[in-house]
Amino acid sequence: MYLLLSISSQCYLFLLWFFVKSSIKVSTTVKIITLKIFFLLGIVFFISCGNKNDTPQENNLKYELVKYEKQSEECDSLRDDNCAKIKIEFPQISSFENEIVKEKINKSIAELFSQDILGGTESADFEILMKGFIDEYESFTNEFPDAFQSWFMEKTGDVKLNKENIFSIDYLEYSYTGGAHPNTIVQFKNYNLSTGEEIKLDEIISSSMQSELTKIGEAEFRKLKELTTEADLGQAGFWFENNEFYLNDNFLITDSSLVFYYNNYEITAYAFGPTEISIPFSKIKSLVEEKSLIKHFIK
Repeated sequence: MYLLLSISSQCYLFLLWFFVKSSIKVSTTVKIITLKIFFLLGIVFFISCGNKNDTPQENNLKYELVKYEKQSEECDSLRDDNCAKIKIEFPQISSFENEIVKEKINKSIAELFSQDILGGTESADFEILMKGFIDEYESFTNEFPDAFQSWFMEKTGDVKLNKENIFSIDYLEYSYTGGAHPNTIVQFKNYNLSTGEEIKLDEIISSSMQSELTKIGEAEFRKLKELTTEADLGQAGFWFENNEFYLNDNFLITDSSLVFYYNNYEITAYAFGPTEISIPFSKIKSLVEEKSLIKHFIK
């Protein structure tokens, strides 16, 4: 059976024709049974060929979420609105066939979640980093005892896609260390499981096709912001360089779309909030080449 499945459709049809036309003397019963076998194998063969690589395949990568938390002593009192809290939670690959790729991705993710911890402590040890945040808060309250202010920082992430050769995560930072309002940052990372490297946009859509991708992205942006095709972006309150729409490099690969995210202050004032554009694969199907990492996600 497996031998027949590996034969091309042309070869299979030839074998079937040869059997029917053969002058070899066999009984009618044997011929009928054999024809039924050929017929059933043919159905299995063509279904197998037709379904090949049509849908994304699961991989054998396993991951877990690691979590770190710390708070200042003041949080243990009846009032916890005058203390500091920090929480860090992110995915790490626990099992994968390629140990080098596993370690490379885990290191990249850990570095992402350890960056820009207030206090400037340089360390890969999250306990030390969190202590630096708490120490900075306590130094602030000692210097300004009447400030009566709480600080918090949350850095959380989760896996958004784990299929084929793609492992994608998000990074959400929500923090307040004084000022008019809390700060929010969203960042995406997509990793190639063959190399452990971050996926660049031209591995998804070739550079020669990216101008078309930008046009599609702008159409989605204008639809999202309820802008006509003629509306001036600058007059609408957006800060695109030279008043021309562009796609940034903060993108996420899902199993059905490319998502581009513009953080606060990136293209408009804080009051307008962040912008998230989702471009369905169905709208960029013609731009995806055979070598693209998302080829198997295109329906």
